[in-house]
Amino acid sequence: MQPAGVDPRELDFAVLQHLRGYPDELRRFSNLIKQAHPQGRTAAEYFLSRPVAEQSFVAALCRLVLSGEDVVTVVEAAELLGSPPSELLRPDRAAALPPALWGEGRYRVWRRADVLGRQRGSA
Repeated sequence: MQPAGVDPRELDFAVLQHLRGYPDELRRFSNLIKQAHPQGRTAAEYFLSRPVAEQSFVAALCRLVLSGEDVVTVVEAAELLGSPPSELLRPDRAAALPPALWGEGRYRVWRRADVLGRQRGSA
């Protein structure tokens, strides 16, 4: 499942970066890193090897990162667009965003290029 030639720590670091602004999920994933790395696995692979809810935000991020998608969360999209995350949750602002790859509310994930394209299109 892990892309060939990619250091497992890089994959896990990518997932960790996406979890900024999601303290419970960040703590949970950080604990998984401690369990997975001594076994020579990524925490993302370890997490997905266990039963997880289909609607799990962390599972979605792990799948997307492992597949090589360049994604952003609500927190990251807000930074790219120069607004607070709460602004992206307003219905009028959410309608101006591209369709999310996954999720709803504060747990949405987009392709970075789609969000950047919207930013350029509205400038």
